[in-house]
Amino acid sequence: MADDIYDRPKGLFSRIRTVLVGVLVGMLVLAFAVWGIEDVFSPNSSNAVVKVGDAEVGREAFLDRFNEEMRRISDEAGEGMTPQQAYDRGIPQQLVGEFTQRLAIEADAEALGIGVNNRDIVRYAENIDAFRNSITQQFDRTQLQRILASNRMTEADFERDARTVLVQRQTIPAVMGGILAPGDYAQRYNRFVNETRRARLVRFDASALETLPEPTEDELRSFIAANQSRFIAPEYRRFLMIRIEPFDLERDIEVTDDQLRERFETLIGAGEIGAVETRDVSIIAVPTQAIADNAAARLSAGEALDAVVASLDLPAPDTFDAVKEDGLINPASSTAAFEAEAGTARVAPTGFGSFEVVYVRNINPADEPDFDSMRDELTADVLQGEALRTINDYERVIDDRLLEGATLEEIAEALDVPLSSYPYLDRSGTTPDGIAMTGFSAIPGIASDDRLLQAVFTGDIGFESDIVPSANGGLAVFRVTDTIPSAPEPFEESRGEAVRLWKSEQLSDALTARGVELAARLRAGESIEVVAGELGAEVENIAVQRSSPLNTVSPAVLIGLLDGEVGAVARGPGQTPGTYEIAILDTVSSAGERVGGQMLDIIRGQVSEQIALDVSQAYQDAILADAEHVVFEDQLRAVLNLDAEG
Repeated sequence: MADDIYDRPKGLFSRIRTVLVGVLVGMLVLAFAVWGIEDVFSPNSSNAVVKVGDAEVGREAFLDRFNEEMRRISDEAGEGMTPQQAYDRGIPQQLVGEFTQRLAIEADAEALGIGVNNRDIVRYAENIDAFRNSITQQFDRTQLQRILASNRMTEADFERDARTVLVQRQTIPAVMGGILAPGDYAQRYNRFVNETRRARLVRFDASALETLPEPTEDELRSFIAANQSRFIAPEYRRFLMIRIEPFDLERDIEVTDDQLRERFETLIGAGEIGAVETRDVSIIAVPTQAIADNAAARLSAGEALDAVVASLDLPAPDTFDAVKEDGLINPASSTAAFEAEAGTARVAPTGFGSFEVVYVRNINPADEPDFDSMRDELTADVLQGEALRTINDYERVIDDRLLEGATLEEIAEALDVPLSSYPYLDRSGTTPDGIAMTGFSAIPGIASDDRLLQAVFTGDIGFESDIVPSANGGLAVFRVTDTIPSAPEPFEESRGEAVRLWKSEQLSDALTARGVELAARLRAGESIEVVAGELGAEVENIAVQRSSPLNTVSPAVLIGLLDGEVGAVARGPGQTPGTYEIAILDTVSSAGERVGGQMLDIIRGQVSEQIALDVSQAYQDAILADAEHVVFEDQLRAVLNLDAEG
């Protein structure tokens, strides 16, 4: 089946190599044991990145989640980043926190006996929009498998993740549920967040300062040396790659009317398009076959349902509308419902010695959609399926050839597929002269696929890689041929950026120094209007509330105004780079009258939700306090290849 293409993401070649490595490790363990070295493989050298109690997250699972987050950030920012840059921004550390919380909740759920059955997982999958067929908008198992394949996940991976989500949904709401803040607390909260604080603010920039000097040569060199990480040329890698994508194959696939018709009939048969025949039925529970036969005969003869039920003293019938074939609990009743004509009845045994009279009130005929109007959607569907099947075939052959020790050149020649030679690229897919290999919307370049770049920059140099799934549902295999190591940029190349950063820091320091001086004068009683006149700036009247803070005022000034008493002076760098702000708090006004009715209910709900979140955090902290939890920093750095980068 084409859609199971990535159920074995690393390929047979990788698995056999893993087995061989395992044998060697076993021999080493035996040798160490013979020589009396018992603790070489201690718990601290395990595969775990995060561990809570007995549960842990291994390197592969952590790397998959890290790559997913890197792709998300890359899509939003329009450019990628290196693992070291991500580490410096705290992204891996945030993921460690996510995993730690997840493991803690799972551990507590297990202790409480909370479980999830398979039907819950099926319903969970059916409610995910991404797994719906683009034509029918119904759950499509093929679509699920395609998405899992493109994300390097098996169905077992998805089931595990779904269980985690569903366990959390049962555990956390149980802790947070039922919390309702008292009305008086909600009133106090409303007054607190909605009180109005009025202030006067002055904003100034470099025009209010003396002209800043240009940096000297020595100052620039010292600045670069003190901020060396800002002036590092990235590592560049040159590589060969066989890359097979669905969009490459779809251009050469011819779709016949027979294929479209077959897909059309398959979707109809699965009930994913159009409407299948359904029936409106009424079912009467009857104790004996004789009574059931009598009732069925009278109903089929045209006698009213209510009259038959009343005359035979039968229980009220159960009514079902739009029943699909095999849609009734009793299989015999389902069969009877679709054998009977409209306005007739049949008798069905229940299997418990009693009988059911199945009366078909109405037949709703099938509604077959128009084939021609769906031709484009069906063509795209068939093309994608054929492309995935072809990629699956390529994957198996390439896997076998890698196992045999074939080179990329030999594989490309044998399969008649392109072998592309890529120039030196950095981790974001950009050449040394700043050209990003993004490709086109219809044919995305490698700079658009962070998964492939991650593999290239963590792969061994000079060796054929394992098969790597691409972000578009394709596959790639590569060999890094040469590298340019990361190194400090030459002074002349760094000069322009160094001058810009040096001036920015000098301006920031000068603005802060002037702001400190002016704030002291305001606290000593000088008028803010006088200060504004000296700066050549305007005095701005502002009003701030905790419930709706201004986004045009710097966070430092907002905090100072919201926390201070009347007469307080707040200062800080402005929201606009290269500006500074000083404000003085003039008045504090209460939120007014007490609220009631629906408004009070809304506020109580908001406050209750905040309290519940605090309780949830306390719950997670309490679990972690009881369970041993460890973050293996060495494994974290190793999985991200940070030590190699450094």
